[in-house]
Amino acid sequence: MKFLHCADLHIGKRLNEFNLLEDQKYILKQISEIAAEEAVDAVLIAGDVYDKTQPSAEAVAVLDEFLTGLAALDLDIFVIAGNHDSPERLSFGSRLLEKNRLHIQGAFNGRLAKHIYLPE
Repeated sequence: MKFLHCADLHIGKRLNEFNLLEDQKYILKQISEIAAEEAVDAVLIAGDVYDKTQPSAEAVAVLDEFLTGLAALDLDIFVIAGNHDSPERLSFGSRLLEKNRLHIQGAFNGRLAKHIYLPE
């Protein structure tokens, strides 16, 4: 089983008032291409998906495009909220998205709520 792991995407980050979204779109496209080329079974995005707990509409759109592209590759996607993310915002619609193999863990309550079994 092959996993592609990434973290600290910080989508929507600005450096000295310079918007990094175009660069971030480029990097996310490369991540999607690697996932396809390597035929990974799952992608794990481990925290700090956004740079702020209240991301801009543009940052949300960039993540939406990225996750939609990954989902088209017929793989499982696991997203874990980080300290820069709002767990409640990030996990919005998670029960519906789970039906499309996009698993989002927002707030952690101290125990694992479920087990997810992937086919070998």
